[in-house]
Parts: sequence; structure tokens; C-alpha cells
Amino acid sequence: MGLAYYEHMTSMATDDAALRFEREPGDRRYRALIGSNEVAFSEVDVIGEKSLLIKHTEVLPEFEGRSIGGNLMRHILSEARSQGRSVIPICPYAAAYIKRNPEFLDCVREDYRAALRI
Repeated sequence: MGLAYYEHMTSMATDDAALRFEREPGDRRYRALIGSNEVAFSEVDVIGEKSLLIKHTEVLPEFEGRSIGGNLMRHILSEARSQGRSVIPICPYAAAYIKRNPEFLDCVREDYRAALRI
């Protein structure tokens, strides 16, 4: 993406109260948006009917430090919990988030919990 795109992203309104989440068609990507602009994403794969593999999470550099990644992860984990799914957090950010927020440990697939060393 070009410099003009990043200048636009930096200059747009960044009221975190306007932060919202979407899930891409095909269940492969969660997006965090401010207005219509993507500011963070997490790539996932659905495994069977009961598990969600969290592969990668990224926040645009100019939006780091605002808890956007954490809010995105909270959304993903809460949605997985409400759907009766467990997660497999191979993404280092997702694994670290769960370690810092042990109220989500129950979301981790039982056979993967030892890998988190919690």
C-alpha cells in the first residue's frame, strides 16, 4: 500500500468508541474497523465444527498502543465461547493475550493448553 493510504489512515478520525468488528465471508478473517477503515485483523481457520485456529494478528503501526489488538482478541474469544468453539492460538499475540487474561483459558482447546505453559 502506498504512502497516500497511510497518510489517510493517520489523518482519519480515530475515536476508539467507533471501533467495530467484522468477520470475513468464509470464516477466515476477523477485521477491526474504525469507520470503514481496517485498522487490525486476525487470520483464522475453522477446524471442524468445534475449533478455531488463530494464526496471525496484526495492527497497523499507527494504531498500536490503543488496545485495538486486545479488543479484537477479546471479540474473537468471546464469539468462539458463545458458539461453543475452542481455540488453538498459534499466533504469538493471541497466546500472549490469553496468558495475560486467564479468564479466556477455558476457550483454549484442552489438548493445546499445555503448549501455552499456563
